[in-house]
Amino acid sequence: MKNVLGIILNVDGEDTTLKNFLEHRSLSTLPFGGRYRLIDFMLSNFVNSGITQIGVIGSHKYSSLVDHLGTGKEWSLSRKTQDLSILTGSSNSRIGSFIKINLRNLINNRIFLENSNADHVILATPNLVTSYNFREVFAAHQKNDADITMIYKKDHGKYQFRDDDLCLNLEDDKITNIYYRSTRRTPFFFAEMLIIKKSVLLQFLDFSDRSGDWDLIDMVLSNMDVLKILGFNHSTYIKRIHTLSNYVNASMDLLEYEVIQDLFRDDNPIYTKIKDNHPTYFNDPSKVSSSIIGSGCSIDGAVSRSIIFRDTEIDKNSKVQNSILMQHCQIGKNTILNYVVMDKDTIISDNTSLIGKPDSPIVIKKGTVI
Repeated sequence: MKNVLGIILNVDGEDTTLKNFLEHRSLSTLPFGGRYRLIDFMLSNFVNSGITQIGVIGSHKYSSLVDHLGTGKEWSLSRKTQDLSILTGSSNSRIGSFIKINLRNLINNRIFLENSNADHVILATPNLVTSYNFREVFAAHQKNDADITMIYKKDHGKYQFRDDDLCLNLEDDKITNIYYRSTRRTPFFFAEMLIIKKSVLLQFLDFSDRSGDWDLIDMVLSNMDVLKILGFNHSTYIKRIHTLSNYVNASMDLLEYEVIQDLFRDDNPIYTKIKDNHPTYFNDPSKVSSSIIGSGCSIDGAVSRSIIFRDTEIDKNSKVQNSILMQHCQIGKNTILNYVVMDKDTIISDNTSLIGKPDSPIVIKKGTVI
C-alpha cells in the first residue's frame, strides 16, 4: 500500500464526559487497557496495513501526543524521514450544525497532502478501539475505481450512538444516501474510517477554502450524484471512545477472552511506547482474578475485574473491584474501591471506601489525594 497516505484526525472538539481526564492530554492519548493509548490502535492498524507515510493531526494539547509518539520508532516509523508527521489541528466545533471531519484541518495541512506521492488517502479517527487491516478494503476500492469507500458496521446494539452519528443507505455495495441519526436510522452506521482519492479530496479543499468551513461529510452529501461512493463492512470488534460510559465498557470488554483474541492478533499487533519496567510483584496473600495488571506494580491486596496500569501499588487488606486505576496510583491499607475510575498519580489513604455504581462510577482526577 505504497500508494496510500494515512491521516489520523483530531477529535478533541467532541463534547465528552471524559473531560476530567482530558485537561492535560488529548483524547488520542487517553490511557487504555493497562498500557496503551487510544491512538495506538489506529496507528498500529495503519502500520500493519503497509502504510508508510502517516500524518497525525493534533490539537492544542500537543505535549501528550508528542511525548507519546516520540520519534515513531515503536511503530517502525521515523519522524526524521517523515514517515510520521504531527500536523497542526483546529477546532472541531461549529455552532448550529454537526461536524464530523473538519476540512479546515486538512486545508491547514495541504502541503502535507500535496507533497505525498500517494493517490489515495485513508482518514480515520484516533479514538477507535479495533484491530483492522486496510488491505482488503483498499483492494476493493481500487478494483471498483471508487472515489470514496466508507467503512461501515452493522448495528449490533452495543454501539453507543449520538445524534451526529451517520447512518448509511446501501444498495448492494453502493452508498446511495447518508443520514444523520437524528433524522433517519438505518441498520448500517459509518465506522469513522474512509478511503478517498487524493484528487477528489483536493477538489473538496479548494471549494471549502473559497466558500468557508465545510464538514467533509456535508461535502460528500452535496456530491452524491457525481461521485462513486461504496461501502465496506467492518466485521470484527470495534468500539469508539467518546464518553466515560463507553470508555469503561470498552475497558471491561478487554476482560473477555473473545475480545482479547479479536483485538490482539499475531498478524495485527498493537504497538505502544515501550516502558522498561520491572515485572509486577504479587505478594502473599494477594489475590487477582479476571483483571489486567500492567508492569511495575506491587500488589498486596485483592483485585478482581479491574484494569490496573503500570507502577501502581495496592497495599495489604485492600480490595479493588470493577475499577480502572491509571499509572502511578497508590492505594493504602484496608481500602475498598468498587466502580472507581482514577487518573494517574492518585493517592488513596488507609481505611478509605469508595463505592460507585455500574452506570455511575466515581471519577478521580489526576494527582488527587484522598
